[in-house]
Amino acid sequence: MKARHIIIPVLAVLFSACAKEPIPAPEEKTDPVEEKRTTTTVVPYTFSIQATKGEEATKALDLVNNGSRLNAYWKNTEKVKVYKDGVLLGTLDVTPHDGEKPTVATLGGSFITSGLAENDELTLLIPRETCDYSGQNGLLTGENSIEEKYAYAMASVQVTGISNHAVSTTYAHFANVESIYRFGFKLGGSYIDPKAFTVSAAGGKLVQSMSWGGSDWAVTYGSLTVNAASAPADHFFYVSIRNDQTTDDTYNFVLTGDDDALYVASKAIPSRILDVPGKFNSSKSIEATQPDFSPASGEITDPQEVL
Repeated sequence: MKARHIIIPVLAVLFSACAKEPIPAPEEKTDPVEEKRTTTTVVPYTFSIQATKGEEATKALDLVNNGSRLNAYWKNTEKVKVYKDGVLLGTLDVTPHDGEKPTVATLGGSFITSGLAENDELTLLIPRETCDYSGQNGLLTGENSIEEKYAYAMASVQVTGISNHAVSTTYAHFANVESIYRFGFKLGGSYIDPKAFTVSAAGGKLVQSMSWGGSDWAVTYGSLTVNAASAPADHFFYVSIRNDQTTDDTYNFVLTGDDDALYVASKAIPSRILDVPGKFNSSKSIEATQPDFSPASGEITDPQEVL
């Protein structure tokens, strides 16, 4: 009887100790590889390029020296496209320097690109990558004129440094990719003012349009038709022409008079005019003739046309 009374208290103590011992919390499982998340800030490159237009260059045009020379100057409405390896990077605005008709300007702007590095070659185009010479109206300035629509220029620069995404380059010297011609037509010593005329080149290298492919131009050749906006007061027509012929050539003209009569004319073009684009060429007295397409006099014995 005494042994039974001893065992019961001992078991009570053991049960009490077990009840007071805390139960461990479940162990949390953690991923040994923690994903690293970073935020990348894309910073655009900022450009500030000094650029010049030389005499007879492009876009904004000014006849000087009594009309014997054509100068070019910058306008703040112009845009310059920037290419690298045939890829368009972005477009820059033009800030002309001081002066009424400045030939120097700063090209500025920012755009996001990748892979730009020191010593990269950049191609600059004004105002677009496609040059289209169709639809001209014979005007140098004004609506739908050469100045407004048909003057294209390009320059090449090299990246000289990049600091905090600010890009520095060599100086940009723009030059035309075409030349500008001034034509005047005479018949028997007096000027005629055709309402339209077509010009073609004997060498077959007169450019109708061309597109920049990154390293060269893709070109379409053919004749150009000029529909005169009105009869010019000075009898002279201005035409933007690119001719890829490098040897002597001949321009052939078919003119439509205001009475719808047809006239023809031709003008020899020496190779020195064609060797480098960007020139102002003037030929103010191209002699025209009226062709005779009527049958020849006399009896025609064979059933064929006589020309």
